[in-house]
Amino acid sequence: MQETFEVRNVKCGGCVKTIEEGLAGLPGVTRVQADTEGRVVVEGEALDRQALAARLAELGYPVRA
Repeated sequence: MQETFEVRNVKCGGCVKTIEEGLAGLPGVTRVQADTEGRVVVEGEALDRQALAARLAELGYPVRA
């Protein structure tokens, strides 16, 4: 299963690292790939899109509407 998000406030490699590390520990997540354009791809089993979006917002990278 894969979920893709477009998020705000991604400005550098440090932001990318924060996103990847911040989502990596969530239940079901096996892989996170983010880029400086604000694209975040999460792979895993039984992913909860709302929980992922909430965690992104907590990290300071809200999902674009």
